[in-house]
Amino acid sequence: MDKLLLEQSLSEAIRSSLHEIHVHDLVDSTNLQALRLLESGVRDNHLIVANAQSSGRGRRGRNWLSPAYSGLYMSLLYFFPATRLHAKGADNTHPYQGLSLVTALSVFDALRDFCPDSLGLKWPNDVLVDHRKLAGILLEIRTITDCFPVVIGIGVNLNLSPSQRSKIDRPVSALNEWSDPLPASEMLAGQIMSLLLTNIEHYLRDGFAPFRTCWNSRDIYLGTEVTIDNDRQQLVGKSMGVDTNGALLLQTSDGEERISGGEVFPSLRSAAGVVQQ
Repeated sequence: MDKLLLEQSLSEAIRSSLHEIHVHDLVDSTNLQALRLLESGVRDNHLIVANAQSSGRGRRGRNWLSPAYSGLYMSLLYFFPATRLHAKGADNTHPYQGLSLVTALSVFDALRDFCPDSLGLKWPNDVLVDHRKLAGILLEIRTITDCFPVVIGIGVNLNLSPSQRSKIDRPVSALNEWSDPLPASEMLAGQIMSLLLTNIEHYLRDGFAPFRTCWNSRDIYLGTEVTIDNDRQQLVGKSMGVDTNGALLLQTSDGEERISGGEVFPSLRSAAGVVQQ
């Protein structure tokens, strides 16, 4: 990853919204690196990108396999002013729920030119091709007086070997299956970040409601029977898409449920001793 090329892929407006871009050859986790910056006292937006992670992190405590130059690994440390985050459209009970979906939409839009029509979204923030995971997102939230820092971690599989795929417990895809040659990682990272920062501004201004139709049109499980596992219970019903705050609407035998957290199945269960992506 060339820092200068990454900076050149960003418009002046987008670049000016980032205090600093950090490019590492190897880190334990770009999210952890972002949290360390936060703990050191920074109070500006920072982008952290790495060529490899030794302890990549996924949702729900999972690991994210991060071989050198086999994926795009980056985290955005972004500071939300409290007055703007709660100003309009956000559910104050789960103000970041819509942000997770907006991030997935941004990644989807950056990848759509390189992937087939089967590219889709799985609630709350997975990007899949043919029901195989291509990209994932992890949000980590902290609270500081008068602002809300959020670390938005993004991982995209670019080029996974058969042996690397065998270490992952569920079906995965990589961009090289669909795009030959692969887009430059600097260009792809810049495109994702440009879309994300632009969409965050829209989200802060108007909430998730304007994104709802777009999300539902790309949801691969819309209108199908799914199981929601939120660690406390499993709910089975028909996915009716998301509401104006990004919560999943599930039609069950007992009526409509509004789901604010959990994971959508069908999906392969974790196998003991296998990396979870």
